[in-house]
Amino acid sequence: MTNTKRVLIVDDEADICLLLSGLLKRMGYQPTCANFLEEGRQRLAQQAYDAVFLDLSLPDGVGFELLSHIRTSTTNTKVIMISAFDGIAERKRASQEGADYFIGKPFNRKTIEQALQYIQV
Repeated sequence: MTNTKRVLIVDDEADICLLLSGLLKRMGYQPTCANFLEEGRQRLAQQAYDAVFLDLSLPDGVGFELLSHIRTSTTNTKVIMISAFDGIAERKRASQEGADYFIGKPFNRKTIEQALQYIQV
């Protein structure tokens, strides 16, 4: 049995998934990518994740839909919203709907490390 933390990345940009996956692997996490809301739902149904990096804008909807699903179906999963739309309104809504942290794009390693440290995953 392993203590490696599982992290789900839900983002439709392949570059973001690759970048974030590589970074998380080097940091000792076990990342999994999903490119659509529905794919994210399926992955969440298949196994538990310690954290989810969730893009706000996806081809089949907005990340808030999956955030709501996560909040009603899991108890311990932390959610980090990521978005190129990094305004006060987006941050406020993310917080109101239960996101644990919000990162604007573009981001860097330090931003990711700070987020994971803040949510204690």
